[in-house]
Amino acid sequence: MKPLFKPDLLSWLCLVTLALIWGVNFIFIKISVEDVGPTTNVFFRLLLGSIVLSIYLRSSGAKLPLAKKNLLFYMLLGFLGLALPFFLISSAEVYIDSGLAGLLMSPMPLLTLGLSALILKDEVINKTKILAFVVAFFGLIVLFGPENLLTLGGSNRIEFVSQILVLIAACCYGTNAVLSKLAPKIDVTAMATGVCIGSLIFITPLALFYDPFFRIDFTQEAIIAIIIQGVFGTAIANILFFKIIELKGPVFLSLLNFMIPPIAFFTGVLFLNEKIKINALLALLMILGALYINYRSSKTNKIN
Repeated sequence: MKPLFKPDLLSWLCLVTLALIWGVNFIFIKISVEDVGPTTNVFFRLLLGSIVLSIYLRSSGAKLPLAKKNLLFYMLLGFLGLALPFFLISSAEVYIDSGLAGLLMSPMPLLTLGLSALILKDEVINKTKILAFVVAFFGLIVLFGPENLLTLGGSNRIEFVSQILVLIAACCYGTNAVLSKLAPKIDVTAMATGVCIGSLIFITPLALFYDPFFRIDFTQEAIIAIIIQGVFGTAIANILFFKIIELKGPVFLSLLNFMIPPIAFFTGVLFLNEKIKINALLALLMILGALYINYRSSKTNKIN
């Protein structure tokens, strides 16, 4: 029986689908945290994601390796790649627009590049990539506003701190991507499942004792938003992520970074009536330009 899609077409379908899921996911975070708060949102998102991934893993016939090294990476990557950044982004979106949060995540590939060069020594920082860093850096300055940087937010300090939280989340994702290269080579579905379950170790105590979810009145909108985040934004997104890596590799996957920021930015405008700000549009163009410079440089290095 012939496959339904050719490998190249399947890769693009997975890529575009993943970009749409992760780009749109920011508005569902915003909807949820306004009703139930960040802790409850992250807990149920990860719980649902773990359940769906566990069912998928079992149906695929694969098993979850439980060696000590595997367990260590489940918890480490679960903390840096899921629990902590999910919590930071959810906390930030209580005070900032979903589109802005998506835009602030866009420098993550450049952070990954720098960390790979420092820790793994598997990336070469050339003049072109330095240019990409500089353009992205000035894009962030435009986004924050020079006066806000000089006064640490001034009268809008809570929004300024929230933006910093999203940048810290981007750093978490970058660090997680680098550490993932050191993880044991096991079935990708098993790794995704183990990491998702491992992340619950960190968020569950908060959901039980710090901000008890059982004391919260759930609205219908919050329940729907959490289900979408858990099933699509966590479980299905992780499966697509690893499938793209399997089919085409990380350079092709990095094309995501051109799609997610504008999707997140404009879905917030369309569905949540978030305002379009000129500095945000300019910053978006600058950061996308930096990502393009970095992508072309990485692609050239792969060819050479």
